[in-house]
Amino acid sequence: MHKKQLTYYILLFFLILKNIGFSQNIPKELDTCHRYTSIEEASKNPLNVRVLTLQKKKFNSIPASIFSFKNLVYLDLSKNKITSIPEKVNGLPELKVLNLNKNKINTLPSEFNQLKKLEKLYLGNNNLDHFPLELLDLTTLQILVLNQNEITTIPYAIQELKNLTYIDLWDNNFPSLPVSIKNLTKLKEIDLRVTGLSPKEKKKITELLPNTKVHYSNACNCGY
Repeated sequence: MHKKQLTYYILLFFLILKNIGFSQNIPKELDTCHRYTSIEEASKNPLNVRVLTLQKKKFNSIPASIFSFKNLVYLDLSKNKITSIPEKVNGLPELKVLNLNKNKINTLPSEFNQLKKLEKLYLGNNNLDHFPLELLDLTTLQILVLNQNEITTIPYAIQELKNLTYIDLWDNNFPSLPVSIKNLTKLKEIDLRVTGLSPKEKKKITELLPNTKVHYSNACNCGY
């Protein structure tokens, strides 16, 4: 096996481990809450629904009935075929964790910035070609996953996400990070593998984030 192939499989292995962990991100305070796994079941007691997991349901859009669950704290819609998020997403004021990994989302509505309690957002493996500016008002965000998209630039205003402790930008295509990244003083870890950063840019980022664990792709001396 060539070194390039080996590097790819190692990265894939770690990504699989990450995805396994996503299902375990239910806040501890919800441990005793019933975990609803179908719209039909949840609709019987809409105001009692706090945890809703709807993976692999083949949804092309987010079911409208979800927005009647006003006390929803944890919502997992990963591994569907959702292409967009409706404006009424702002009708989930208690939402803290939203998992939309592995869908086909390419943009967010402006109303998304009204999810003022959101702490963890997973938008990995979608069709985003830019960093969603709607996120910049979500100052409660602690974990942000945007891996495996097509993001080409990171805005200077990312510094507004003051409470970020982890951000995953794995497998995107931006040539640099803004110097404002240094203002994310709570950032403990950032994943920048498979982003095409030059050695000079990597050095700059490392100096800007001296207290952050930064993941870069291993150099490949494959002889190509």
